[in-house]
Amino acid sequence: MFLYKIYIKMKEKIIADLKKIISNDLDVNIKMDEIDENISLFEDGLGLDSIAVVDLITKIEDHFKISIDDDDLNTKLFSSLIKLSEFIQSKL
Repeated sequence: MFLYKIYIKMKEKIIADLKKIISNDLDVNIKMDEIDENISLFEDGLGLDSIAVVDLITKIEDHFKISIDDDDLNTKLFSSLIKLSEFIQSKL
């Protein structure tokens, strides 16, 4: 139970950090409170284009001190902030 609570807290922190990165560091016009962690980051959700996604990947790598390999990249990874946070958590 204790480890599960740590897992959840870590996931919440990663999602909050991702929201900050998207709203503050990317060249997009999205406020933190407009970001739903359940929707896609692409066109049908937040509407990030390929340039913004590449910038996001770079900022994630810098912020979390992880490396995202080309083999890791797929549309499922960016299907929601929850999926992305789970991936980041697995890399930490």
